Amino acid sequence: MDFDFSHLNLEYLIQARDLAIADQHRASAILGIPAAIASILPDLSPHLLVRITRISHPLVTPRQDVWWWSRLLIALKDGRPEEIESVMAHASLILGAAEEKNI
Repeated sequence: MDFDFSHLNLEYLIQARDLAIADQHRASAILGIPAAIASILPDLSPHLLVRITRISHPLVTPRQDVWWWSRLLIALKDGRPEEIESVMAHASLILGAAEEKNI
């Protein structure tokens, strides 16, 4: 069975580009990419970005550890909003630390 991630890839790159337009240093930290790559994103036109739809396999991969994803998915499955909030807060802390490190 084939799955088409082309539109997800496109949406990700559009959001990444918009973030880099707003703040390249923050984009670098949040996306986990080198600053040199983040500096390229603002120059990508919609015409260029749409070319990504030729790629149907996922280009985006989960960045958190397996235990983090396991904890999140189990909390979602069990319908435990307090655990979901806790897991999401943990992700925010990790991203905040990454931003501070890259500044």
